[in-house]
Amino acid sequence: MKISKLGIVVTHPIQYQAPLYRYLEAHSSIKPFVLFLTRHGVDESFDPGFGRSVKYDIPLLEGYDYKFLRNISPKKSPSTIIGAINPSLISEIRKHSFDAVLFHGWYSISNWLGFTTSRLSHIPYILRGETKPDQNEKTSPKLVLKHKAISPIVRNAAACLAIGSLNHQFYIDYGVPPSNIFKAPYSIDTDRFEQAGNKGRKERTERLLSIGLNPELPTIIYAAKLQPWKRPIDLIKAVDQLDYSVNLIIIGDGVLTSEITELAYDRQWMKVLGFVNQSEIGEWFGVADIFVLPSEHEPWGLVVNEAMSAGAIPIVSDKAGCGPDLVTTDTGYRYETGNIGALAMAIKNAIADGTNADKRFLCQLKSREYSISATANGIELAMTYITGK
Repeated sequence: MKISKLGIVVTHPIQYQAPLYRYLEAHSSIKPFVLFLTRHGVDESFDPGFGRSVKYDIPLLEGYDYKFLRNISPKKSPSTIIGAINPSLISEIRKHSFDAVLFHGWYSISNWLGFTTSRLSHIPYILRGETKPDQNEKTSPKLVLKHKAISPIVRNAAACLAIGSLNHQFYIDYGVPPSNIFKAPYSIDTDRFEQAGNKGRKERTERLLSIGLNPELPTIIYAAKLQPWKRPIDLIKAVDQLDYSVNLIIIGDGVLTSEITELAYDRQWMKVLGFVNQSEIGEWFGVADIFVLPSEHEPWGLVVNEAMSAGAIPIVSDKAGCGPDLVTTDTGYRYETGNIGALAMAIKNAIADGTNADKRFLCQLKSREYSISATANGIELAMTYITGK
């Protein structure tokens, strides 16, 4: 088997991506070398979305080769344009003799340094991102400028990896030939979350009793940053409209924490657990019957993959990028963003399915289509297309 050397440029070690790098190293024809632009998530660092410092408690750096590049940004961050400024990326790309370089996104100065270096060094590059088509592109000056800025980056990519159907359409809209687009679905470690979900279901009674909830009631869970654009309060209002009792568990932290904690004070059926780390979150998904993501914008929503793998039935807003792919009529429910009545009705319908083992199995079956191995296969196909190996 011929081995291809793939450089991977990514902002920081990410809990969703580390299993992919390990899989490529152990089970593919690709030798990955990951270049990290910041140490966010490995060193404890402030996450503005959660409003607190975060350090993930699962292995992020095992089973593959990597290097942290010196970041000279005065305000180091994985989520801002100037948060990653790594001049040494230029020499790293040039010296490793990569067959191709994979970039996750384009939203930093260093990514642009990498694109330019790859082009000048005649090294093909691959794009992977989570961008969806924007319907207002022709009328919004900001989006017109965005289109002009990133069009050359997208069109000059040797291959593009589509995480889902909306992302695939984004590449088409930017002029990428279908032959240059490869399906590499947004994925998680499905085995880990299935096992965690099974454990959580076995412990459901004691876990719910431990936080003062009734294990006989249907249980709904929200797990995301407590930010206005995530719209967690929509979920609380929707549950208020139900004419029967349920449990509601809110997991996460952020600017809405105080307000949501106050709302929980008068709702004995609602508990706010705060930030729950990766080693335990899957078990709480297994406790739940229903998972809700009510965001007003959401490029994908990998937490939906996690919840479905653990066996929870998803309800997502129509702004969730994963909706058209993951949340089908067989697996869950979608509703109009901000429509509290529609969300309440979706919850009522889902509660009827909540204890249905067949429905849970369909959720897990669909989530397995978005596995690490499926993503790795897409990357391998793209590399074969580029290199001929």
